[in-house]
This record gives sequence, C-alpha cells and structure tokens, in this order.
Amino acid sequence: MLTGTVKSYSNQNAFGFIEQDNGNKDLFFFKTGLLDHHIVEPGQRVEYVIVEGQKGPQAAKISYID
Repeated sequence: MLTGTVKSYSNQNAFGFIEQDNGNKDLFFFKTGLLDHHIVEPGQRVEYVIVEGQKGPQAAKISYID
C-alpha cells in the first residue's frame, strides 16, 4: 500500500486528489475508491493502491491512516 495526504475533495462531484508521499504527481480518486465511502477532507492521511482508470492511473482501496 502507498501513502499520501488528501489534497482536495469535492463531495458534490464525488472526486478528489491525493498528494503522494513518494513525490509523484497528485493522484485522482473517485468517492467509490474509498473503502467505507466516507467523506474525506483535505489533510487526512490515507493509504491506497493505484489502478488504471479510463483516463489513467487513479487511487483505489483508500483507507484512513490513524
């Protein structure tokens, strides 16, 4: 699992971006990529995997890091 910080999230549009700890480009995610489909807020620490989406890599299986 990779780790990062939620950079932005739009509940209205149900997507956001994760700033990756490895320094790679910010990673897109859909709300459906959240394991519990909770609302996230900027600054929350998360872990995730990268999958290939229709428009390129995106985060999935996203869970919170305590």
